[in-house]
Amino acid sequence: MKKINDFHDPLMPTLLMSIHSEYVNQILQGTKIIEYRKRFFQDGFQAFVYTTGPYGGIELFMKCAPAIRSNAETLAKIGQQIQHDDYAEIYDYFIPKDDGCEIPILETCSLDKISLKKLREILPTIVVPQAYLFLDAPEKKPLLNYLKDQIILEHKTNKWTARSEQIAQLTKNPSELTLF
Repeated sequence: MKKINDFHDPLMPTLLMSIHSEYVNQILQGTKIIEYRKRFFQDGFQAFVYTTGPYGGIELFMKCAPAIRSNAETLAKIGQQIQHDDYAEIYDYFIPKDDGCEIPILETCSLDKISLKKLREILPTIVVPQAYLFLDAPEKKPLLNYLKDQIILEHKTNKWTARSEQIAQLTKNPSELTLF
């Protein structure tokens, strides 16, 4: 059986981030390949995802390309074309600051859900972040080692070659975007 450690890259930052359960389910199904954030870490990263809600826990590990940062109109176009999301919803989400980012999800690994109680047995000070926190910090090493030792239930890779070309075509100034 493969473990998260088989896919974990020690040279990439490892984050803990939280996502609502409906979106985690879509990521696990492969229908959500872009994560929307008003602001976020800008480099490529890997993350353990904490599913929010009453039955929350970590059940997803994913690798992501650097965030695509742009204005509301461009991000809405990208979301509509690439992920078939509602243009108006995305636009309305980003328009208050007319800025934000879309995070391309490159690959995912599902695992048996690890409860907050279990996480606190390993690292009593752990707090589930609203945005993200780095698990690479020395004081979080016991938790990171535990998470990397989890068995993978399913691994998926999202194909981005054609999509990244499509994104470049949708932007007015493709040289201003960070694409992978």
